[in-house]
Order: sequence, then structure tokens, then C-alpha cells
Amino acid sequence: MSEASSRYPKRSAHAAKTRAAIISAATESFAEAGYSATTMKAIAARAGVSVESVYLTGSKSALLATAMTVAFAGAEGERPLSEEPEYAAVFAVEDVGEALEKYVELVGASIARSDALWRTARAAADVEPDIRRLLDDALARRRSDLAMAGPWLVSRGAIAPADVDDVNATMSVLVSHEVYEHLVDEFGWSLDRYAAWLKDAIRTLILERPVRLPDRSES
Repeated sequence: MSEASSRYPKRSAHAAKTRAAIISAATESFAEAGYSATTMKAIAARAGVSVESVYLTGSKSALLATAMTVAFAGAEGERPLSEEPEYAAVFAVEDVGEALEKYVELVGASIARSDALWRTARAAADVEPDIRRLLDDALARRRSDLAMAGPWLVSRGAIAPADVDDVNATMSVLVSHEVYEHLVDEFGWSLDRYAAWLKDAIRTLILERPVRLPDRSES
């Protein structure tokens, strides 16, 4: 806690509450209206604060970035997903089957919460350079987070070290917003049906596959 926070706890609590209200309002506005149609004034009105307060919280693109992070991870910050308490608890589980159940339930809910915001970002990325950079950063962070899957499975004896790259690539496809959108948004699957499919796909393509996929040089 900073010195200012310790000296003025009520002021700090109020500032945190205001910031949370602005992020929540931005999340709802971006999800409903898209990026271009969402204004700082609209966010302020929804949050019940001044426009100045919204600008002090961050630029429009920064608000979208924060909204995406909070929606997916549950909190602000750039730390790896494995350090978020709920995900850290999954990585601490020894049994792979039990960990898979918990992971799919958790990541499915994360993708569902952030689905509309990812669609908003992708739609704006072609015409908004700031959003293109934001989306590229978010995708890089997602790849980094998912790259922990292979080594973790090796540590549990579930896959061979030589399979890490293949597993990470497969996970990057399966655990993506695009797959969620295809199955849930386009085909109308429920979150439960999506989660069941994801668990089965991870078991079949990663945990139970009988042979290693060939390298490109071997094809």
C-alpha cells in the first residue's frame, strides 16, 4: 500500500470504487455498442461520474484493454495467468484429469465473459491502429499463457518433452475465442456443451493421442 493510500484510506477506497465503476461501464458500452460508437461521455453517464474522471482513468483504447483483461482474468494487471489465484490453484493440482476439469470450467467462463470485448477489438483493429496494437499485445499474452500447458503436462508425466511444441500449438487453437464464437455464438451451443466439447478435445488431441505429430521437416 502506498503512503498516500495509508494516510487517506477513505479517499483511496473512493478512487478504487470510481475506477471499478468506470471499467464496468466501459465493458458494457464496448460490448453493446462496439468501439467506434462508444464515447467517453457515454461511459461517464453509465458509470455516474464526470467525463474528466473517465479521461483520468485512461484513454479509450486503454479502457478497452483493461476491460478485456478484467473480463478474462478477473483483475487488472499484466502478470501471467498462472499467477492469478484461481488459475494458480489449477496448476497446483497433481492429478491431470482433475486439473483438466477445473481448467476447462475456469477458462470457459473467462472466454465467455470476454467474448463480446474480443469481437469488439477485432472489428475495430482494421481501422484503429491503437486497437491493432492492443489486440496484438493481447494475443501475445495469450500465447505466452498457453505456452505453460506443455511444460506443466511434462511435469505431470502426461506428455513427452518432445511433444511440448505440438501441445502448445494445439492448445492455442482449442482454447481460443474464435473457437468459442464458432460453437457458441454461431451454432448456439450452451456454455456447458462447449465445456464438455473442450474437455473431450483436449483429452483426445493431447492426453490420449497415440503418436507424436510429425515435424514439418518430416512431412
